Amino acid sequence: MLIEGPIKIGVLDDPGQPGRELHINFSAEFQALDLQGQAASFTRYLGELQQGIDALAEGDANRAGMLIVQQISEQLLPHVINGELELDETIVVEMGRDYSSDSLMSLLNS
Repeated sequence: MLIEGPIKIGVLDDPGQPGRELHINFSAEFQALDLQGQAASFTRYLGELQQGIDALAEGDANRAGMLIVQQISEQLLPHVINGELELDETIVVEMGRDYSSDSLMSLLNS
């Protein structure tokens, strides 16, 4: 399932490492918005994520991956609203190797 929105997520998956790294970047379109537009866009994105999550069955791997994206996005929201992020810089999130990260990998590759 494709998740379109203000963030783009890439994964550094080195089998020699104990975990994976998520690399999160904000789209150029999002960066071009004023602060109020960014807050509205990101809030709308979270709503769309929730709708997508609600539409999937509890055991669906895409749902589990979307929940991770939602959790990260919810943590970013107050910082987006307050203009506290350097939107042209990459945010790196470290994850372990487990069902959750496998689900996210599946989501990003579909």
